[in-house]
Amino acid sequence: MTARIAYRPALLLVLAAAFAWSAAGCQALRYLAAKTIGPLMPEDEVEAQCSLKDRSVLILVDTRDPGLASDYPRLRSSLADAIGKTLADEKACGPVVPSRSVEAARRAERDFNQWSVAEAGKYFNVDMVVHVEIFEFRLKDIGGSNLFDGYVEAGVRVVNPQSGEQVWPVLSAAKRITGETAPDVDAPGPVAQQAILVEGYGEKVARLFYTYKVNDLSMRPKVK
Repeated sequence: MTARIAYRPALLLVLAAAFAWSAAGCQALRYLAAKTIGPLMPEDEVEAQCSLKDRSVLILVDTRDPGLASDYPRLRSSLADAIGKTLADEKACGPVVPSRSVEAARRAERDFNQWSVAEAGKYFNVDMVVHVEIFEFRLKDIGGSNLFDGYVEAGVRVVNPQSGEQVWPVLSAAKRITGETAPDVDAPGPVAQQAILVEGYGEKVARLFYTYKVNDLSMRPKVK
């Protein structure tokens, strides 16, 4: 009798979660499970795909289409800052080269844009280079409102500048990562729109390099 009574609250929680699945869908269930059943079981963790722990890092952002860098002059540096900030906040790596130093090198070194990723890493004397090549970046207003449809796509890889070898991913040239703004995200103009898209995408890229708990993520991210 005692054991049966002790398990009754847990059973009620499971039944409540099952009802939420049918009534409100997966998103509501995940939230309910995190708040009720979650304390009774281990949290889901997503393992880092590549560890940069204690390594000095250069975040090198390039655009496949040179026109993107002209259309969005701060895109490379702001994305590097967003990735670097999240890595620093999560203590996922050692020192990160400031984006302003990279942009200064682009101006000072005439052949910088022709350098290999490894050569750029050697220039800054770092352990690893996170190379992000942007394939597509766009901001599109949804007529008559502050809502917008933002999209970004890039290839991400990690290179050891000393050996010149790509250390991640192993079986492909790069890890293709996409990001798009949620349908209800609004911003008053292109500057604010770009900031939202870049910040959210930068966090998504950074999560490749540290282990995190699913329950710690926002239930309604601005960029998914």
